[in-house]
Amino acid sequence: MSNGDKELVVATNEDARLIAKGLSGSLELSGNVLRISKGGAFGMLLMVLGIEGGFVERSIRVSDISAVEIENPPFLFRYVRFSYQGAPTQSGNSLQDMLAENAIIMSLIDNRMFYRIKERIERSMLERTSR
Repeated sequence: MSNGDKELVVATNEDARLIAKGLSGSLELSGNVLRISKGGAFGMLLMVLGIEGGFVERSIRVSDISAVEIENPPFLFRYVRFSYQGAPTQSGNSLQDMLAENAIIMSLIDNRMFYRIKERIERSMLERTSR
């Protein structure tokens, strides 16, 4: 196999970078690192309203994530939430949970990349437990 072939295999492997953009920010999964970036117009709106959680930059090792949940509360936006050591616990208040630092409000249109990121993280979790 030539070096070019190896690069092609790496590009289609689990290390390929996945990016999902939502209403409140974006997720970037690259190798064993998940980067949560919250901000933009939605973050500015929260800041103006005096609500915390509008601007967050956080990198988390995938191996530290214990759960990935996609929530669909009634009358609110769908969001993805990550559980890891030190993350805010679920409060039971959907609005507060969706604005937490460990959650991203998903897009209104296309959320396939969010589901791919969730699937890849869960696959990694299964591989860890099977060792």
